Amino acid sequence: MTDPRRDISLFISVARIEAALHSHRSALQRLPQEIAAIDTAIAGLDAREKAMHVELEELAKRRRGAEKLLREHEDHLKKTRSHELQVKTNDELNALKKEIANLEKAISAEEEDVLVLMDRMVTLQKESVSSGQTFASERARRGEEKKVLEARAAELAAEVERLTREKPKILSEISPALLKRYERLAERHSVAVTRVEAEHCGACHQQLPPQLAVEVRKNEQFLSCPACGRILVHYAD
Repeated sequence: MTDPRRDISLFISVARIEAALHSHRSALQRLPQEIAAIDTAIAGLDAREKAMHVELEELAKRRRGAEKLLREHEDHLKKTRSHELQVKTNDELNALKKEIANLEKAISAEEEDVLVLMDRMVTLQKESVSSGQTFASERARRGEEKKVLEARAAELAAEVERLTREKPKILSEISPALLKRYERLAERHSVAVTRVEAEHCGACHQQLPPQLAVEVRKNEQFLSCPACGRILVHYAD
């Protein structure tokens, strides 16, 4: 005659495997999202760093343009002043002075523009150096986090494969009648055997009658959840 305690012991092993498989598979579903979030964060760091370089290049371009225009106006001003002694009428002199005043005004504004651009470039260059160090440190940290998650995913995948191979071996030792009941349950549930947790079914989480919870903890007979039908066993972590 089959010892029910032996079958219960085997079901406990199955319950542990199914609980582990459920946990590992759930984690394997989450890990790609967590890894993708890290990739997004790294891409954000790259984008911010690139934006600073682009701004520096744009400022340098604007500065070169402003300095070129400033030199052109300064050269024009020199030539215009050299013509002051050559004018013959007051109208020509007034027009020349007006042109000189406009050039001086433009040059003053352009000199101010160049100084503002230079100041902004110096500030941004300092920020770029400081931020570059921060970005490099954060990028390295995120990279390490990604490696840890990828390693964890590989470990879980290997463990899922191992447990998946181990489970049929244990099931093959269970009494045929109980195995058939298990197989019917397994067709409907990824977890067909579960333990009692604080007088609740560990799978559907419905509260169990107090006496049933007591009997399950004895691990002496085949018992199931009244709500979901899953096989109930008891084991400690």
